[in-house]
Amino acid sequence: MTAMTYSRYLHLETLLDLQHPLTPPEQQDLHDSERLFIVIHQASETLLGQALTDLRHIEADRCARQCLARRVDRATQLIDAMEGQLRVLRRTLDPDDFAVFRERLGTASGLQSAQFHELFAVVERLTPHADRHVPVAFRRLETLRTAVRRWRCTHLDLVEHMIGGSSGTGRTSGTDYLERRLNGPAGGDTVRTATSAAPRASS
Repeated sequence: MTAMTYSRYLHLETLLDLQHPLTPPEQQDLHDSERLFIVIHQASETLLGQALTDLRHIEADRCARQCLARRVDRATQLIDAMEGQLRVLRRTLDPDDFAVFRERLGTASGLQSAQFHELFAVVERLTPHADRHVPVAFRRLETLRTAVRRWRCTHLDLVEHMIGGSSGTGRTSGTDYLERRLNGPAGGDTVRTATSAAPRASS
């Protein structure tokens, strides 16, 4: 039997071969900037997959109080980590570089992420039904909801920084569309106000 190694356990050979920028390798700076864009989004989807694992467990009513608290807290921390990744992108990806390789994305858009749609829906379903007679559970779910709102606001700020008033690759109006969605599921007018002091953070 082959001994387990760090690389085999994490499938690192496969994992580190999943970044395939559309920019030709000879345009190295631009190629590497696009690779960063891919890495951030792949990492976000991976973290989001874990958050959804916890939230699905809760929604399936498989959690006692302690389990619920632990899993909601973990999901909240994962969403916060995803927001941090958007800030990395905001601080390290040049908008001019993004404008160049963005043309190669066609209609590819974060709007096509099934996991993000599920996240917004699950949070909306869980929060209104939280037992207000169990303050700890209710507070934790409200904290999760706030984390999702904060992520969405940071994402909007990133899009504004990267594309300004341009249309989105998903055939939307871009920032105007995202702004309207803040008033929809897991959004709300309070988002921009609550995070307006944060650094501005693409779609």
